[in-house]
Amino acid sequence: MPVAGTSAHSFIMSFESEEDISQSRRLRPKAGGEEIDLLEACLRYREELGWQGTVLKELYAFISFAVAYPNSFSALVDSYNTMESGVKNCILVCLVLHDLGYKSVGIRLDSGDLTVLS
Repeated sequence: MPVAGTSAHSFIMSFESEEDISQSRRLRPKAGGEEIDLLEACLRYREELGWQGTVLKELYAFISFAVAYPNSFSALVDSYNTMESGVKNCILVCLVLHDLGYKSVGIRLDSGDLTVLS
């Protein structure tokens, strides 16, 4: 089984603004071609799905992690609000990665009512 992991809560909570990912938000499709801006693509999905209530700084962290690990992206979804932000932001990033030919590997949940949330 391949090794996969997520980031720490401190990593996710260290992102405060869009400037924190200004240098690490572009990714080339797996099959090659022009790089795309993951933030712009995620925000389009966010608008389309009506998920404007997600925590943007969490999305910035997920995008940064996805750019670094596009072939093994997984997200720690319970740093702010698991169901209203973390899971939705993870889905946004996963949708964009899928569009680019990458496959996400999962989520991590390590706080709250694990039975209910999972």
